[in-house]
Amino acid sequence: MDKETMRTSFNAFLKMYFNSCREVYLELDLKELTDRQFKYLRAIEKNTTMTMSELADTFDLSKPTITEVVRRFEESGLIMKKRCSSDGRVTNITLTKRGKLLAKTNVLESDKALEKIYNRLDDAELNLLKKLFDKIGQV
Repeated sequence: MDKETMRTSFNAFLKMYFNSCREVYLELDLKELTDRQFKYLRAIEKNTTMTMSELADTFDLSKPTITEVVRRFEESGLIMKKRCSSDGRVTNITLTKRGKLLAKTNVLESDKALEKIYNRLDDAELNLLKKLFDKIGQV
């Protein structure tokens, strides 16, 4: 098989996947975030409660940069800030329900794409596709 034929088929698969991602964003009424912003949300989700300093340290960000990131997240309703009762200089950040949902959108995106794959392939084709994904993933 020539590479152009394979490229065309692969691009059709990617188009289906990215359309699935857009559908998830539309269903959740969310704007797309950058990969880096997803990492910030996932870090906050993983730690349940995180201070602004911990988030800055985790991603090697300056205080002004993290302040701006947190401000944007707060304006978007993705996080809540709360001053520490024992040390007013410390600000804790937690995800809102919307923030938790957005932190998990990569799972939702994959689920949406898999739903389309499951609707188009029979069990034998699904087993073959899984073997191929496993083989490609070992590269």
